[in-house]
Amino acid sequence: MTNIDLNKISLWVRLLPVIFFIGYLNLSVFLFAFGPWDWPVKDGTKLYVFLAFAHAALFLGYLSAAFSKPGEYYGRFKVQHIVILSLVVNLLLLLPTSAFRTGSAIPNIVAGLANPGEVYRTTNEIRGQGGGIAEYVRIVLSPIIALLIPLTFYYWGNLKPFVRYLSVFSMLFFLAIYVAIGTNKAIADFVLIVPCLVLARHLSGRLKLGRRRIIIASVLAMFAFGLFFSFFSAGQISRAGSMEGAASLPILDTKANLDNFIVRPLPDELKVPAVVLISYLTQGYYGLYLSLEKPFVPMFGVGNSMFLYFNASKITGMKEIENMPYPIRIGEDGWDGYGQWSTIYPWIASDVSFPGTILVVFLIGYFFALSWIDTLKGSNPYAVAVFAQFLIMLFYFSANNQVMGSGEALFGFYGLLLMWLYTRRKYVWRTR
Repeated sequence: MTNIDLNKISLWVRLLPVIFFIGYLNLSVFLFAFGPWDWPVKDGTKLYVFLAFAHAALFLGYLSAAFSKPGEYYGRFKVQHIVILSLVVNLLLLLPTSAFRTGSAIPNIVAGLANPGEVYRTTNEIRGQGGGIAEYVRIVLSPIIALLIPLTFYYWGNLKPFVRYLSVFSMLFFLAIYVAIGTNKAIADFVLIVPCLVLARHLSGRLKLGRRRIIIASVLAMFAFGLFFSFFSAGQISRAGSMEGAASLPILDTKANLDNFIVRPLPDELKVPAVVLISYLTQGYYGLYLSLEKPFVPMFGVGNSMFLYFNASKITGMKEIENMPYPIRIGEDGWDGYGQWSTIYPWIASDVSFPGTILVVFLIGYFFALSWIDTLKGSNPYAVAVFAQFLIMLFYFSANNQVMGSGEALFGFYGLLLMWLYTRRKYVWRTR
């Protein structure tokens, strides 16, 4: 059980997640407006007003639940059993997943590190040949698969050593797959959410972080980010073909200003990687800017996810569905909805309009706060997993709808959300 007094959770502990993400999102907007990229925004009034409402909705939604009492756990399974189940499923899928995504059951991390741009192109061709059985299995079992990382790190002290070691092996093998295909997604997720889970474990009273442990944890976190940043930089430069190419955006025929006040103080060898990372954090706002000028075309629940609207198009035979989401329609303005980002907002708005998106963001804030309060209590493992899902969603808010784009992400998010909501309330079954 947790050592924290749940009746005396301090104000800053309750509000820490939303304060962090409001600061993070405002920083990304600042980088968009004043950073090294010259986005061709003629009049940003509508864009910045919408973002102000969206950030306010996230904050107010969070506040509406931040002072709630944590829910109980009425699930049947213990944490250790859930972790073992997730571990077994992850281990069984490692080789088939690697075989489909990289072309080899054992991921070739040497090639991925040597030339990430080249392996990205070659493995894309392999995956483009058709869906593998392992991918469909991953979609069906995605809620179970997604439990491993958050539960392992949050309940580390409750797990037997062999479960910890095998879990770490499974995670490293999966990260190796992403190295072998030259992409950053899984690595970025890992680097972003693991420190948050360790901090949550500390604030819940499950881990005592003294000065020495804080220093060690900080050094490890910075080292992990450094490795990610190096791989990210190498991948982007390799894909672009040169440092100069990485610092340009051909779709807008523009180049980053390396003399911008934000990147000017950096060493020369870090300026290009920095502007590329800033582009990833900010380019979505230009897609949002273009989307705000388009009329609303309702998509009735399938517009927020590529997986959903592609399958809706196949099932109904209506090819036009694929051209209805906001991020796709702005292709008329020269912005590639598949190659560039447009933030999470146009994806949600494709179903509910932009005013409706403000309400959805309010609900995201509400459930994010509930998951945090339940995570602090620590009795419901599904709450911890859902909290990790919201972390991923919010870290990618300025980019895209990360937790609903693919089939695996979509079913994993909603599956865990339903598991958490179902097990946090007591249901009385009446039988004769």
